[in-house]
Amino acid sequence: MPQLGESVAEGTVIEWLKKEGDRVQKDEAILAISTEKVDAEIPAPAAGVLSQILVKAGDVAPIGATLALITEGFASGTGIDLGAEAPITVPPPPPLAPGPGTGYPPGGAPPTPEGRVPKGEDRFYSPAVRKLAEELGVNLEEVPGTGEGARVTRRDVEVFALARGARPAPKEPAPMAAPEARAEPVGEELIPLTKMRRTIAEHMVRSMQTAPHVTSIAEADFTAIARYREAKKETFRQAKGTSLTFLPFIVKATAHVLREFPTLNARWTDQGIRVRKAIHLGLAIALEDGLVVPVLRNPGSRSLSEIAVAVAEMVRRAQEGRLLPEELTGSTFTVNNFGADGNLIGTPILNQPEVGILGVGTIEKRPVVVTRDGEDTIAIRWMGFLCLSYDHRVVDGAVAGRFLQTLRRTLETFTPGTGIWADPVLQTL
Repeated sequence: MPQLGESVAEGTVIEWLKKEGDRVQKDEAILAISTEKVDAEIPAPAAGVLSQILVKAGDVAPIGATLALITEGFASGTGIDLGAEAPITVPPPPPLAPGPGTGYPPGGAPPTPEGRVPKGEDRFYSPAVRKLAEELGVNLEEVPGTGEGARVTRRDVEVFALARGARPAPKEPAPMAAPEARAEPVGEELIPLTKMRRTIAEHMVRSMQTAPHVTSIAEADFTAIARYREAKKETFRQAKGTSLTFLPFIVKATAHVLREFPTLNARWTDQGIRVRKAIHLGLAIALEDGLVVPVLRNPGSRSLSEIAVAVAEMVRRAQEGRLLPEELTGSTFTVNNFGADGNLIGTPILNQPEVGILGVGTIEKRPVVVTRDGEDTIAIRWMGFLCLSYDHRVVDGAVAGRFLQTLRRTLETFTPGTGIWADPVLQTL
């Protein structure tokens, strides 16, 4: 069971995409797992035969637990050398009797291996696929399967839903509590905690109890960036298929300025402050029932256009629940764009064990006082607040203030095509 986030301790096996005796290739998806933060398909770490499944679908296992065994060299129970040219033929298991607990509908049978697409009750769908289809309002009979024996996978349902513009089906109202259940206070409704919500709550409480939080705020003028975006956004969308938002500029500038302030790219230990040499930014992405923080690695070495494309793809896959496990670990500093909803200022909580998190308020036109040729005047500028929360055990207020002012100046002096803003793709658009 891989690590699926800094605070995740266990995962649930949703579905095995391969069965015992199947030959698998290295990096081929062999099972789907779920945690409170993400659902993901897990690749095989080596080529061979899936000789034994140790954790069945529906079971929960801690991080680091052995889920299955892959035998390299020979297919379990067949005596066939995997290096030989002859195809591997593993005798199929005896058919299961229909009924509860078999995984097949009453009167049904396992999916056919010959490649035909079964119809109606003869077609097998895993519980995870059925649940996803229900949430997206998808009729599984209409979904072409790409799995073994034309089996419909979670990815098939997702692709079909996106192509058809499917939306989550309306949920049935919750049944009334049984008479013996404890009555809720009048005028209140109890919302059960999801795994994600419980984990977020525990992580936020632990962060506040662990680190003394302080938040400093600076205001930045984004006018130069806003004008550049306006000039490039349509051609960029046509060339890259995504929007050129303010976030890539902020990410690029933050990664650059962190080099000058290494204690903000660090973590606290009882032995001392450990400064991370690499800069990997976590990006807080809001979901319908919580949030995830995937990691953009080495943004300082990427161009603006590369960051814009990577961030857009990361957001899309996060919203579709398709982030990979390794994308949720290893961040050294976090950026939270709460201004996307129109909020001006926030005091974000640290993503432990990091010692800094930057919150960005909405960037909008505001009247401000500017000085031109020694005279003060009122001008309309694109302004936004930069909110830095930091661990006061590691970072002093003066350091945090200098970081914010350096970041502000870096954004305000944006000059296309020069220094950190050099981008051959944008320059040609």
